[in-house]
Amino acid sequence: MRPGMFLLNAAACLALLSPLSADAAEVTVRFANVTAQASVEAAQVLIDVAKKESNGRLEIKHFPNNMLGDDRSVTESMMLGDIAMVQTTPTVLASLVPDLNVWEAPFLFDSIDEVWKCMDSPLGLYINNEVESRGIKYLATVENGFRIYTNNKTAVRVPKDIQGQRLRVMENDVQISMWKNWGAEPVPMPFTDVITALQQGTVDAQENPLAIIDANKLYEIQHYITITNHVFSPHLLLINKRIYESFDPQIKTAFDHAVAAYQAAQRKRSAELNALAADKFKRAGCEVTELTDQDREDWKSRALQGGIYDEIRSKMDHPEYLDKILNRDYSL
Repeated sequence: MRPGMFLLNAAACLALLSPLSADAAEVTVRFANVTAQASVEAAQVLIDVAKKESNGRLEIKHFPNNMLGDDRSVTESMMLGDIAMVQTTPTVLASLVPDLNVWEAPFLFDSIDEVWKCMDSPLGLYINNEVESRGIKYLATVENGFRIYTNNKTAVRVPKDIQGQRLRVMENDVQISMWKNWGAEPVPMPFTDVITALQQGTVDAQENPLAIIDANKLYEIQHYITITNHVFSPHLLLINKRIYESFDPQIKTAFDHAVAAYQAAQRKRSAELNALAADKFKRAGCEVTELTDQDREDWKSRALQGGIYDEIRSKMDHPEYLDKILNRDYSL
């Protein structure tokens, strides 16, 4: 990326947003959102609160369902200032903010309550706020969800059940190592290619949170669904820091209140939808498997013996954060 291009694009975006003009009547923020029902629904809360608390001066223009591109492309556009705000996976920023690799670790959390206890703690907030070193303002953490395993070959309960399965994974070194360690044959590809790859048999399996499987109707093309909950995937709500800092006090306050309302609404709606998902998959004809505590220990011990946690530590600036989280210590 040429430095001159970055400054030119950022300046152009700021001019379009016009928050620096003393007589500006309206500020428009473009928000690139994901394909997840809870996030799409919660966006209306964001829009309404922003409008009300700014007396109509702040407008959130919502682009759901990855309309503006996949996670990586919209995150890069946000950093340039071409898109103001995104909801994205921390994975796409982990090469720039190494401590974000901690969220790739398997079996960090046993429950959603433990997730939010960590994410809203001094340690969780500190880790996510490290994005500011890259010109990004961290806003909130919402739920992408616990990732689960689906395939068209066999019911899966323990790692030996996935031996040799061709599994679509994110383009991420930790994911590739983790699934090789568990016995699958990982095939990195963008999510936009997943449905076609499953339909054509290019891959046998995929792993994603319940919300993604539901929203994209993956349960219609995958018969076996296992509630592995092997990794919790947070979604980060982020805004270009230069754009955020250009807001006047009224706009900034209205925006902050809208973000807080969005976080609360998205987390609440995610919990409601997740509670219904397994029954929905069963009604669609899928075979749904839930793990016992011993099954989970089998997956976790294989990851430990295979050096997955050590690989994650090696990628982090502060590897001790992983150990603190594994020990349920969320203090700084």
